[in-house]
Amino acid sequence: MSTTSVDTKIDALAEDLRKLIPEASKEEISRKKLFGVIQQAMGQVEAPVETIWRMIMSPHAPAALNVIIRMGVLDDLVAAGKPKPAQDLGSACKVDPILIVRMMRPLVALGIFQETDVQTYDSTPISQTLVAPPLVGGYLFMFECATRSLANMPNYLESTGFQNVTGGPGPFETSHNTEDGMFQYLNKNPALMSSFNAFMSGSLETRKSWFETFPVQEILLEGASTDPDSVLLIDIGGGEGHDVEAFRRTFPDAPGKLVLQDLPPTIDNIKHLDPVIITQKYDFFTEQTIKGARAYYFRNIFHDWPTDRCVVMLKNVAAAMKPGYSKLLIFEWVIPAKSVPLYPALLDINMMAVLNGQERTEEQWIAMLGQAGLEVNKFWKAGEDSEGLIEVVLKK
Repeated sequence: MSTTSVDTKIDALAEDLRKLIPEASKEEISRKKLFGVIQQAMGQVEAPVETIWRMIMSPHAPAALNVIIRMGVLDDLVAAGKPKPAQDLGSACKVDPILIVRMMRPLVALGIFQETDVQTYDSTPISQTLVAPPLVGGYLFMFECATRSLANMPNYLESTGFQNVTGGPGPFETSHNTEDGMFQYLNKNPALMSSFNAFMSGSLETRKSWFETFPVQEILLEGASTDPDSVLLIDIGGGEGHDVEAFRRTFPDAPGKLVLQDLPPTIDNIKHLDPVIITQKYDFFTEQTIKGARAYYFRNIFHDWPTDRCVVMLKNVAAAMKPGYSKLLIFEWVIPAKSVPLYPALLDINMMAVLNGQERTEEQWIAMLGQAGLEVNKFWKAGEDSEGLIEVVLKK
């Protein structure tokens, strides 16, 4: 086949894609399907050496973007709503315009910003989206905590004889030269904690709720006690109450009390929460004081911890559960035994790097729960790109 013929087909394909993208983008399922097809095609077209070089050069653009954020250039440019020369950006942000130009080069190439004239820049949909507090907070948090830990991880693992990380001190502690785990470290760094909280809040807003995966009415509400003093659901380690409040809005007539449990600093920091929801200061490594609740709920807690610490938490819950009535509901990733999608695979590495934790397979969940006298009733799967709900009961 001649080069001219191939070029003609490529041009036709490009035109077809140009027309298809707006249509596919109307439905999220279709958009993701098209995105997956394009990604797969890119993997087939990209030469192995190009893939390797892309990975070699992958840290550079994120570092440049971090500098742009810290200098205040991102906020200034997005707020301007129009192109600005580097000289004007430098004056507004009190930084070197030459540094702005150098940092912008890879970011323009990636489409994060656009260069409308020589050394003149404008925002794009990517940078306009990035200024949202959850996203920019997540970026700053991940760069400070995860990137440092990941850069240190190979040396750390080599120092252990390449043993799996099962507890601290791990990559985070050694890279940050601290005896504190990540959460203790954040408590001593208010700005970083603020970025982390914004990140977590935003990520919860954009992901599926557990009750979209699990038949609440049939399995949880039917058969639940109608005694006004009974507890329907406890959100353990639930932060500022995003999940339990969403549950309350969706099931306003559900019987029983709703309780949010977390550590004192978190509970004290809550500014907006439905007054119907009871708050309680609680450490999940201690005895669960509320006995016989219909459901004990955890979201993205266990992946923060090595297995031995998870078993302590689970035993505390198991001791409080009422046989044949109470359920433990865990909303987390359940990664497949093979062909793990990229996002949860990367998340597992992230958990190792910053918290000495891990994502788990069905087999690992079953084994860990079994150590606490619990068993899986069913894995309720939400799809490859979302967490799943693990329905757990006391062993019979």
